[in-house]
Amino acid sequence: MQANKHSGKPVKEQQKKAVDMQERKIVRIADTDLDGSKKVKDLLRSITGISFSYSNALMKALKIPDGKKLQDMDEKELNELKDALSDPFKYKLPHWIFNWRKDEETGLNYHLLSNELKSKTTMHIQKIKTSRSYRGYRHSFNYKLRGQRVKSRGSNVHGRIGSSLGVIKKKAQPQAGANK
Repeated sequence: MQANKHSGKPVKEQQKKAVDMQERKIVRIADTDLDGSKKVKDLLRSITGISFSYSNALMKALKIPDGKKLQDMDEKELNELKDALSDPFKYKLPHWIFNWRKDEETGLNYHLLSNELKSKTTMHIQKIKTSRSYRGYRHSFNYKLRGQRVKSRGSNVHGRIGSSLGVIKKKAQPQAGANK
């Protein structure tokens, strides 16, 4: 190995440290690539299933300062963050902050992230559709189902389909100077 003229350290060690810093710029947590140069509080919200209040609760439970960046966290703190995301019960977060409360099958509270949340939601909607309940019927035809106004604000997800109700177009009047 060659020694660097300025520091006396071997060249390969310096290259290894540079690679480590590049690896820390992008951190993968809960199936999401996160930019290490941004604040942890903001990055947590970019993970599917984590809201503003949940990220604040995690930050307080793990005692992470608000302005801390992801690349400044050491391995122990990163592992603790990943553990808190996978098992929030260990850190005594309140049950009302979870995104899947009182599961129909088990009756337990969960907090699901990314792909788990998407698959569980689609399975739940499919179950509602097959039950042919009012909500299932509305879901199957892509109608709004939570009491929103539908007459003037779009009949389904894709917007108003067809012409407007109660509108009659005026016939085009011939212009006075055009015939002469």
